[in-house]
Amino acid sequence: MAKLTDKQKKKIIAESINGSSLRALAAKYGVSRTTISRVLKSDPDMCQKVTKKRAKNTISILAFMESQKNDVCRVISSLLKAINDPEKIADATLNQIATAMGIVIDKYTAREAAQSADPKDNNLLTAIENWQEDNFSDLQEVQPPPAANHEVVETGGVSG
Repeated sequence: MAKLTDKQKKKIIAESINGSSLRALAAKYGVSRTTISRVLKSDPDMCQKVTKKRAKNTISILAFMESQKNDVCRVISSLLKAINDPEKIADATLNQIATAMGIVIDKYTAREAAQSADPKDNNLLTAIENWQEDNFSDLQEVQPPPAANHEVVETGGVSG
């Protein structure tokens, strides 16, 4: 195992504070994750430094997200319009429609569940439960396939 210099140890601590993982640091410096962990634990102020840096990074990320909120809402609106375009839906495969629907439902129910004490209590599930059958009156009813006809049909005339 390679011996780390004091300069490398300081770099490891700094990179860890900035969010580098143990695995990434171990690969970069050619040592085990255990060695990286020991280096980080050798600095008594490490936990406090990491906590302060993470809090600072979180504030920075939240501020950036807030500054981009209008653009994000415009993009989401455009995507929802595209998803709801009857021509695009007609051209989409069943798999594409199911995937898009699954994503929308997953994200919506995750948001609703986070806002509710009971994860089963959300607006989407209530809306689905309240649907009336006549909402689907324009859909063709699924018909079973015709019974197989096992009679042999003679075509005559062509021989090999």
